Amino acid sequence: MDEIRLALIGTGQNMVGHIKSLVNIDDVRIVGLADVDEENLAKAADGIEHDVPTFTDYRKLLDDVEADACFIAVPNYLHRQVTCDCLDAGLHTMCEKPMATSPEDCDAMIAAAERNGRILEVGLSCRFSRIDGQAHEMVAGGVVGEPKMIWCREFRAPFAKKYQDWILDSSRSGGTLLEKTCHHFDLFNWFANADANQVYASGAPDWVYRDAGAHAERKDEGAKVDIIDNAFVTVDYDNGMRANLGLCMFAQRGRTLEFGVQGTEGALVYYRTRFRIEVFDEENPVEGREIEIEIPEHEKSWSHHGQAYREQLYFFDCVRNGTKPSVDGYVGKRAVEISLAAEQSIRERAAVALTPTPLP
Repeated sequence: MDEIRLALIGTGQNMVGHIKSLVNIDDVRIVGLADVDEENLAKAADGIEHDVPTFTDYRKLLDDVEADACFIAVPNYLHRQVTCDCLDAGLHTMCEKPMATSPEDCDAMIAAAERNGRILEVGLSCRFSRIDGQAHEMVAGGVVGEPKMIWCREFRAPFAKKYQDWILDSSRSGGTLLEKTCHHFDLFNWFANADANQVYASGAPDWVYRDAGAHAERKDEGAKVDIIDNAFVTVDYDNGMRANLGLCMFAQRGRTLEFGVQGTEGALVYYRTRFRIEVFDEENPVEGREIEIEIPEHEKSWSHHGQAYREQLYFFDCVRNGTKPSVDGYVGKRAVEISLAAEQSIRERAAVALTPTPLP
């Protein structure tokens, strides 16, 4: 395949970030854009040097445009339908995270990819970041001994504004722990390299989302706001490892995302926006030693400091070589299962047993 013809469906902030690096990839040509929001469509088209046809109905794009692959970045509750339609149209597909809002929807997407013989990749792009990848390689290489505990602490600002504020409605987003932290649950799975068997969580809408009426300026008229804004989540694994997530969505000050792994012979800690890993081992038990992560200059201005770009390159390699992506539908579904179990645990105030989907 000399040139990959790429369609883009959903042209909000996420896809605009993708476009910044997509236009710099050789032998990939954007051939169509679709979004129900004409303003978003126009902004996305402005980021592409050549003229691209635009559609307010993605099905019209599928009918009228010759494409080989597509990227999908529509609201979460639409992932199943749009992805299945694209796969049935014969397009290799990269669907943004979270994969879907239910395990059944994930199954339908996996089945569509398999019956059409097409690639389905899920946009769990943290696996392609330079700092997460380096940390994973070090842990797998035994730097901390036998890993026992994993943690992630993200204290951040509330969600950015979305079209019709779908992100604030759990029936459309799947809830905060699906929309926001499926990335981190996937990292837990990746580092643990085991099956999760239990999830227990505590959380609530305690501040920024506690009263929809108090935050009317954040939502369209009639929009429902019923998501949590803080939580602690613990995930137990079959190999004895456990992982803990701390999330706060109203941290306007002290914003940070910390990730760490504690093992039998040391620990590894990093802050994803500082591009350095701290290793605490026998020679550096207190002060630790720092490993700087080099980010190429041209990637620094791209989405998530180039991790989306590296994800894109990987997807296109899979398309050209006909290889199954490492972040496929099965991996995507496992992150969804943990996320939904955490939401369930909060509602029921009880631990939730989990039997994750087996990896093929």
